[in-house]
Amino acid sequence: MNSDPLIIGVHYDVAYERHDTGPGHPESAGRYRVLREALATLPPDIIRFPGRRATVAEVLLVHEAYYHDLVYRDVEGFADVLRTGDTAICAESYVVALEASGAVLAAVDAVMAGSLTRAFCAVRPPGHHATANRGMGFCLFNNVAIAARYLQKHHGLERIAIIDWDVHHGNGTDEIFATDPSVFYFSMHERGSYPFTGGEEDHGSGEGVGVTLNIPLPQGSGGEIALAAWDDVAAPMLEDFRPEFVLISAGFDARRGDPLGGLHWEDSTFASLTKRVVALAEKHAKGRVVSVLEGGYNPAGLAAAALTHVLALGD
Repeated sequence: MNSDPLIIGVHYDVAYERHDTGPGHPESAGRYRVLREALATLPPDIIRFPGRRATVAEVLLVHEAYYHDLVYRDVEGFADVLRTGDTAICAESYVVALEASGAVLAAVDAVMAGSLTRAFCAVRPPGHHATANRGMGFCLFNNVAIAARYLQKHHGLERIAIIDWDVHHGNGTDEIFATDPSVFYFSMHERGSYPFTGGEEDHGSGEGVGVTLNIPLPQGSGGEIALAAWDDVAAPMLEDFRPEFVLISAGFDARRGDPLGGLHWEDSTFASLTKRVVALAEKHAKGRVVSVLEGGYNPAGLAAAALTHVLALGD
């Protein structure tokens, strides 16, 4: 158990609203604004911490150099959509994406230094659909994957767990770590939804077999199904893995009423999942958790679920 004083941090910034996805886009600056304003109401003992801009070398911890260059060129060329897939971009998107990844690394550094115990990074654009060489699903750089490799390279950790409860399967994170036995990737997501990957049969490949766990959930199911999946299947495997640090791809589009999701989780579901992750981290990882925003497209629902999640990080 971690006996150090409990310090919870949160990162949010109006700068992420510079990533303009265009009128009517679900992953919008307006959606983020509602979340940012809600996070500003958190109790003062939850510390707001600054981010930083990721370096190109840090992006290249998981992304191919030609993909990084493609993102840069598409943004500099005033493209409206990244050429590799369904990711809207604008003239500010490359820099904002670096700031999103960098903020997660700032959180990781703060937790490793002990100035924070756990943290939530409200950043955009999201990341978990981005593979090593392709941006898709609103994502440019894979923020959580970069953080996992950064923890290994710069902090010398060996075993990282990534918990992904976005309603959509994080195909990018899954693919990046599919053959890697040092990163446990667990995803709960809606069965049959975008990007149509993450079946039960996907357990990783090569040396990584057994440290990828995908649990597709039935459309329309509630939080009790997700919590049972954690308790009965994921928790025992994660206990055996004994992660030294836990990262969360925290999508909130499994919440009831989300326009892009077909699950019916309550805010209490996110609180319960968060408490389970914290318990895992307290047992094996000195309490170290960094959570990173992914989806969530009903602004009011996103804000409510995210506030519940942040408060549960301190339980």
